[in-house]
Amino acid sequence: MFVKGTFKKVGILLTIAVLPFLFGYVIITFLLFSAIAFLMQFFRDPNRSTPLNNGLIIAPADGRILKGKIDRVKTVQYEDPLMKYILRPEEKGILVSTFMSPFDVHVNRAPISGTIVKTKHYSGKFKIAMQNVHTENEKNLIVIDSEYGKVGVIQIAGFVARRIVQYVEVGDQVQTGDRLGMIRFGSRVDLIIPYENTKLMVTEGEKPTAGETVIARMHKKS
Repeated sequence: MFVKGTFKKVGILLTIAVLPFLFGYVIITFLLFSAIAFLMQFFRDPNRSTPLNNGLIIAPADGRILKGKIDRVKTVQYEDPLMKYILRPEEKGILVSTFMSPFDVHVNRAPISGTIVKTKHYSGKFKIAMQNVHTENEKNLIVIDSEYGKVGVIQIAGFVARRIVQYVEVGDQVQTGDRLGMIRFGSRVDLIIPYENTKLMVTEGEKPTAGETVIARMHKKS
């Protein structure tokens, strides 16, 4: 980890994995290669072709492999947990929740362009992210103030995920599709968007691609 460059790191890891084979420890070599392959696929960060049309809300998280998918779409209120940082009193929002399997890309992206106006980390438990863990599990809130209103992204750790990494800070300007952070090893991402001036484009069960799938279209409030 002290060597710069992904290919150099991989080369060193593969060299270490081969050493037991030279001494006849075939099983150890197999296990090391399997672990390296898993880590390489987990930490992958592919480029994405992000649509940049005005008013589009783009998926902040992948949910494409195995059970990964959008598994919860519901209306939320100002009184709900964390919503006071995103919604105004008596204002409603739409929550779109995506479960990421351990084999999905875990880099999360900005759903809309704007300014980071709030970030907050909450310590908590590490229950399976497929359950109702929104109030109990460790999580990280990122709020983006756009020309269409505030949009929230909540990174939620799961049973295997033990660390949430945030790439942005309050005051940063982000463009749609920019990297916000990542959650390591299986988790969930909640997207909260305004209710009044938004047309939802997805339903439960769909499999989004972070930085590419259009979640909703927004128009400016009159």
